[in-house]
Amino acid sequence: MNSRESFTYKTKRNLIVLFFIFILCLLLLGCRIYSLVDKQSVNYKKKVLSQHVNETVRYNNLIEPKRGIIYDRNGRILAESKRVYKLIFDPAVLSRCKQDDIDKTVDFLVNTFTYNENDLRDLLKNKSYSNYEVLAEELNYNQIRNDYDDIVNRKYLGIHLIESYKRIYPNDNMLSDVLGFVNKNNQGSWGVEETYEDYLRGEDGREFGVINEGNYIQNKYIEAKNGNDVVLTVDQTIQYYVEQAINENLETNPKNIYVVATNPQNGEVLAMASYPNYNLNNPYDLKAYLTQEEIEKMTLEEKSVFLNRLWRNFIISDTYEPGSTYKPFVFAAALEERKVSVNNTYNCSGSKKISNINIACWKSEGHGKQTLAQALENSCNVAFMEIGQQMGKEIYYKYQHLFGFGTKTNIDLIGEGRSELHELKGIGPTELATGSFGQGFNITPLQLITSFGSLINGGYLYEPHIVKKIVNERGNIVKTTKDKIVRQAITSKTAQITKEALHTTVVDGTGKKVKIEGYDIGGKTGTAEKLPRSAEKYMVSFLGFAPVNNPQIALLVIVDEPEVKKPSSIYAQKIFKSIMEKTLPYLNVYPTINDEHENTQITNVNEINESTQSNANINSADKENNTDD
Repeated sequence: MNSRESFTYKTKRNLIVLFFIFILCLLLLGCRIYSLVDKQSVNYKKKVLSQHVNETVRYNNLIEPKRGIIYDRNGRILAESKRVYKLIFDPAVLSRCKQDDIDKTVDFLVNTFTYNENDLRDLLKNKSYSNYEVLAEELNYNQIRNDYDDIVNRKYLGIHLIESYKRIYPNDNMLSDVLGFVNKNNQGSWGVEETYEDYLRGEDGREFGVINEGNYIQNKYIEAKNGNDVVLTVDQTIQYYVEQAINENLETNPKNIYVVATNPQNGEVLAMASYPNYNLNNPYDLKAYLTQEEIEKMTLEEKSVFLNRLWRNFIISDTYEPGSTYKPFVFAAALEERKVSVNNTYNCSGSKKISNINIACWKSEGHGKQTLAQALENSCNVAFMEIGQQMGKEIYYKYQHLFGFGTKTNIDLIGEGRSELHELKGIGPTELATGSFGQGFNITPLQLITSFGSLINGGYLYEPHIVKKIVNERGNIVKTTKDKIVRQAITSKTAQITKEALHTTVVDGTGKKVKIEGYDIGGKTGTAEKLPRSAEKYMVSFLGFAPVNNPQIALLVIVDEPEVKKPSSIYAQKIFKSIMEKTLPYLNVYPTINDEHENTQITNVNEINESTQSNANINSADKENNTDD
């Protein structure tokens, strides 16, 4: 009996325990289910609110910053961004509004902006899912002045304005090679616009909706950070004189003209231009260069190639044979190494045989006996071949690199090209001979004028630069470009002798056509035949500076393929002189009185001894008609 009662008690106790465990499990399960349902409800609410944000608050809308201004060295605006507006139509919102509100908005757009009513109602019907239909772009404030507040304050439902900026170039084509432009994706392309994109662009702002803990929508606004302003070393006035001179001297219908001006005392670029250039406000327009029929026949690839060639800056990106404008460097190197002296004399009979190859001077009858300085004045190929021999290839090669021709100049612009020089082991007697008068290797125009500075400023090679400083919108300086001396290539004594020889080249030699009464000018002419030689295409040039005693400006002019029977540097000299006549007074360089040199009578064009042939067409013939002025 007792055992039966004991069993019954134990059974009841176990059942009670199991019952409470079961109840506890049910409670825990209920809590878990409640937790899941409550959390899912919150997430559902957030999804609904997020959708509401996307539909009504324009969630995560980027705010475009204002791009920085580009100034010339004197604070004149070369590029700026002006605020414009997009008018946005929102069929998704408007189609869910009352009919009176729909009619009110449609009537406003028809009466104020002259939109077609049927087109608007078609958008409402066929694009009822769309929140973003652009009705107008690049509206300026004056166009919307009277209705601006009404649109912004949502008086008319289903439309709103989005601010953006349009890049404006006040001078259209001016300085196109240097500035570059802002492309359709609002990014800098070419020139300063691309090189300094990170400074000019600024940082996007943002407007977006957020869901707070209380499950309500709140607008958040992060202001855009405007870009920095860039101040160039370029002088707009000098740039104007350069481009004016180019446009006034197109009578030979050249393929291209290139001009670059620098301050030889610090490497600053004062002006840079080419012909043809392009309109920065419409860089994709081909109508200025091609007929409509020609444009229609072009493929997209052909148009792209044409435009890229137009936008490309030859002065920094492409190379050419410098011709006789290279002779001053050979002159200076031989003097520096004491391989020649000012007392040396050379006899030119019209040609010189190198490794059984007869290489002619541009003056087929020869220059006769001449001093070292006269060899430069006369641009005598024979004399410079002998100077090259006196130097030897090791010194020749050494000074090519000392003057900076073997490396990039590191100018602060994208797309700089590399020179094409012989390696030391590749320089034989013929390469040394032709290289001594500027043939057989290629350099960029920028390398030439940069290195030229060291011949006339005391021997110092400066790194060229086009940006003077960068400032933020508050006027604080962000970055300053300091003048940088790369090295001293030659001594000041050698530079002085070279500078004086370049002066006499203008006074008594091949550069007479750049003489300006009262001014001391130095420089060197050049006429080079392009490859292939059989095409008989020429690039003529003049590389000069002023004033001689304290050079303030160096100027290189290149005329590519002038359509004349006798191509000569006279066409480059005309442009050079035209620029200098206006620029020197502007730089406060005034003419001297009773300068004995400047009383020299300027000779006739025909007195410039330049033939129609190349720098040195090399073949086995005894007579070569080799142009090298």
